[in-house]
Amino acid sequence: MGITWRKIILIAAVCVVLGGGVLYLFTWNSGSGPAQSRLRLGNEEPAQYLQGMDVITLDQMELSLGNQSYPDGYISIPNHTEVLWKKAVTLPAGEAQLIKYVQGGSAVFPAPEVTYYWLCIQRPGKHKGDNLMTYYIEAKVLGEDEDTAEAGLLQLAENWEVPD
Repeated sequence: MGITWRKIILIAAVCVVLGGGVLYLFTWNSGSGPAQSRLRLGNEEPAQYLQGMDVITLDQMELSLGNQSYPDGYISIPNHTEVLWKKAVTLPAGEAQLIKYVQGGSAVFPAPEVTYYWLCIQRPGKHKGDNLMTYYIEAKVLGEDEDTAEAGLLQLAENWEVPD
């Protein structure tokens, strides 16, 4: 009797592992998620890119990429922020919006204010009825010179590859 239960448990474990693998491959190949953008970091060869969930520090900025999907072109800025200004910019990848904001801590967890820039480009979703996709470069300013950080971000964005 003990051997039969062991066989059942072993077969169930194998089925769970194989089923999980099939499910992973199905979702990985389905293409249902948003395409990723990438940012070329310079003109050197071989090319170096910021992509996926990477975060790098470059020229007094901490850079990362992200995307979000909201209706009517809405852009969701992180909590506990104050938008200082927004302006339209033209990039090789298309029309974009540059947003400058400061983020501090919450009332419960106060923190020093940090300046950020978000450079956002919006694209239609892949399928009819999909929300707009907003792709963005987030630049956390690490130094005191916010104008230099803004100029550096806009210069880097000349090499930003955003999915169509």
